[in-house]
Amino acid sequence: MKAYEVLKNVNTMIESAEAYKAHYGWAKRWQIGHVCEDLGIFDWWNEWLSVSQLKQMKKFLEVAIERGFDGYVCFKVGAAGCSHGMWANECDSTDGYSPKEGACLYHSFRSGDNYYDLRRRDGSWVHEDMKLKDVDAELANAFAVGTVEGRA
Repeated sequence: MKAYEVLKNVNTMIESAEAYKAHYGWAKRWQIGHVCEDLGIFDWWNEWLSVSQLKQMKKFLEVAIERGFDGYVCFKVGAAGCSHGMWANECDSTDGYSPKEGACLYHSFRSGDNYYDLRRRDGSWVHEDMKLKDVDAELANAFAVGTVEGRA
């Protein structure tokens, strides 16, 4: 799914959760298996998705879109000690899976982790626990040397 589509779905679910909490007084959550297709979730370790996880997804999508990663997005909802991640590509999927070409932004997606990684257009990953300012510096540097056209 494209970043804008998933962001729209995430925002709708957050609004629903806020209305639910205002009416019933407790937090809403969703069985991941029931919402995975609407949110681009391809794998998960826990059965439930929380509002706080939706807010993490929202923040990541906003950051990604702002930096031009508005193509195919996908999520692996992790648990402590398990694989996890949020990916946003600059390209759209041609086969329903993550594109192999183009730049890709990654962010951790489990409690207690907060780092980014970046795949350059040449296919190489930075492979460092980057902060957002590091991603921005890498994108600015790539733009300066002409390897990521249109990015500043």
